[in-house]
Amino acid sequence: MRKVGKLGWRWPRVLALAIVLLGGVTFANVYLHGRSQSQEATRSRLSELNMLLHEESSLQWKTVADRNTPVTVARELGEIRGRERDIVEALGDLDAATVQRLEDSVSAYHAVLDTELGMLGVGKIAEARALEKRQTEPQFGRLNAQLRSLEQQAADAAALANTVADLSLAVAMTLAVTAIGWLLYRFEREHRLTTKANEEMLEQQQIALDTLAEHEALIRHQASHDPLTGLPNRRMLTELLEGGDCADQALLLVDLDNFKPVNDQLGHAAGDDLLIGVAGRLLAAVRGDDTVVRLGGDEFAIVIAGGDASVAVRVAERIVATVGEPFEIAGTEVRVGASVGVAISGGGRDGGELLRDADMAMYQVKQGTKGGFAVYKEPAVRLVHQAVR
Repeated sequence: MRKVGKLGWRWPRVLALAIVLLGGVTFANVYLHGRSQSQEATRSRLSELNMLLHEESSLQWKTVADRNTPVTVARELGEIRGRERDIVEALGDLDAATVQRLEDSVSAYHAVLDTELGMLGVGKIAEARALEKRQTEPQFGRLNAQLRSLEQQAADAAALANTVADLSLAVAMTLAVTAIGWLLYRFEREHRLTTKANEEMLEQQQIALDTLAEHEALIRHQASHDPLTGLPNRRMLTELLEGGDCADQALLLVDLDNFKPVNDQLGHAAGDDLLIGVAGRLLAAVRGDDTVVRLGGDEFAIVIAGGDASVAVRVAERIVATVGEPFEIAGTEVRVGASVGVAISGGGRDGGELLRDADMAMYQVKQGTKGGFAVYKEPAVRLVHQAVR
């Protein structure tokens, strides 16, 4: 029988590993999506910073169109630069060196704008235009390129975080489904093996029970039957006489005549064959409801069920006649006879008394001519002998 149950100590670990894996991937997925949103926010701030710098560049030329607006321009410029500082300080996703380089670039750009604004404030428009072409525009171009590069990096980082999050979730789900599927397969396999083992165990138990029942039946049969002829033995006869209704039975005791010379001359094996042959003829001479018993040696008994005197006499006649026919034993023709004592139930006698009366009747035959039968019947209490030739 195959050993089962090997999965018992494994499946909690596999399930715990699958749960830990899903938990870890879920946490990583949330973190990566948060990282992606943070990078997207950084990209948005850099884009806004770029727009503010561009707005700041165009704001100062308002003073050329309207010389009464320097105060307004200065106030708006201060607001813009305040928002720019807030944006730069909020760029937490960028490393300190990158933020410092960005601050330096913005400060340098502010310095050029302030110089240009000072020229415009005193009416040096030509010098301001020349400065813008020589320094402001190149400076803004470099700063714009720096901001767009940082924006692209933030966008790429956000996209990468999303991709990694999605891939990790897909891989984790695949692994989890695989692990759960493996567990279900193993559970099903173990269930089948356990069921098969249980069925085999039940089958073995049933075989053992059947074998035990057969042994018990064999023991009971051996205890109640003759090992040579297979006929019921003296114990079975006692049970039949004690357990049956003696008021409706007849008992025949059969003793073979001239058996000892056959046994002495031809040997015990031939004697056993002769006894087996006699048992077969006795069975053929009785009715289906009657019981043939071997008492031991060359003695037999027959219980006639529901038999009155006439039935018992007919059976006795057949027995004497059939046993008297020759037997072929060990290549030799052998003749034996049968002395039969018949007892008919009646008068309130029990089985022991019926057996005693049949024995008395058989003894009377043995003392006479042999090869016949005698009937002992109440209430006449007399022996009737009839020789069969």
